[in-house]
Amino acid sequence: MKGKQPENLRTAWIDCAHRMGYFCAENNEAALPFDGLMYRDTNVVAVKLKKVRYSPGEDFLLDKKFPDEVEALRTLPLPPTVHRELWLRTQNERAFRRFWIVPGSTTVEIQEITRDGYRNPHYQNGYWENAPYRVDILFGKDGGGEGSSPKTP
Repeated sequence: MKGKQPENLRTAWIDCAHRMGYFCAENNEAALPFDGLMYRDTNVVAVKLKKVRYSPGEDFLLDKKFPDEVEALRTLPLPPTVHRELWLRTQNERAFRRFWIVPGSTTVEIQEITRDGYRNPHYQNGYWENAPYRVDILFGKDGGGEGSSPKTP
């Protein structure tokens, strides 16, 4: 057989979590509908993995597309301090899309977590570059770095 072996979904999420600085524990209890826990410092996250053939698109509702997985994460018998995430991976993408499942009735796609070094592959960079609330912080001795100039005269 030629080429690289396809990556296992379970080992891929553990490698990704390790790169972000988390430790992982796989779920061995079949009655609980999640794949594993990742933890670091004071953060504990229950992770459910989902692999789909085709990308669901840019603007889709996770609650409508995968209602069973979202409801299963919401009803986990875990304390409310444990975050719940659904990690979605498609056949043609090599990166996970992370969705935060809020215990109420909200799901949020995580765009970027700088502490973890995670950036969504569908991150809308153009939108954030043109946002009206962008602030440039200048570093250096007297507030300016090499080649930097303040925006106001």
